[in-house]
Amino acid sequence: MAQLEVTGIETAYGMSTVLFGLSLEVGEGQVVGLLGRNGVGKTTTFRSIMGLTPPRTGSIRWNGTEITGKPPHEINRLGIGFVPEDRRIFPELTVWENLDIAMRAGRRASTWTLDKVYELFPDLVGLRDRKGGYLSGGQQQMLTIARSLMGNPELLLLDEPSEGLAPLVVRDLRHQIARMRDEGLSILLAEQNLGFVLALSDRVYILEKGEVKFSGRSDEVRDNPEIIKRYLTV
Repeated sequence: MAQLEVTGIETAYGMSTVLFGLSLEVGEGQVVGLLGRNGVGKTTTFRSIMGLTPPRTGSIRWNGTEITGKPPHEINRLGIGFVPEDRRIFPELTVWENLDIAMRAGRRASTWTLDKVYELFPDLVGLRDRKGGYLSGGQQQMLTIARSLMGNPELLLLDEPSEGLAPLVVRDLRHQIARMRDEGLSILLAEQNLGFVLALSDRVYILEKGEVKFSGRSDEVRDNPEIIKRYLTV
């Protein structure tokens, strides 16, 4: 049984429908890629799962339990973490304070201790007393992911984590996500960076205009230039 089962959801902002009968699954310990051009509904998919923009129809089940309509904080406490594209750290708080707040807010017994998070993101150790607003984009991204891990998620939703980062930072981030996968964390990864996703994911879904147009193994996309040209090339 899949950990996360999204079945036939339709999500709208006011009168504007964004997702049309979207379905996907994430299995335990898997990295699943969510691909597509800008504006196809990747972020809305995440917001639907997290209860930030609840779907009008359809079902979202987590470990066999219906979570559609639950508030975001309850969904988070059930074991789903969300790293948004805009990061949303507390800029006036230090790195350590950002992590400490997340640690205190967590209601779940955590395997992700402060030491373990620092081991995954060693650059944060030397930055622990620096305010979040003075961090680089890559450092803020590390902090945002680290803060989410302090809540001990079983599934992490990563929305465009490589966006705007330098190539060397992207390379390091890819290695860190691979380590999280190796620790048994399930990950749903939305990205436009095709190589980044294919290097990490077991399976992918490709969206176009709010619908899933392709689902399959990552190597099926890698070996099919027609799919890449049709759905992913700008």
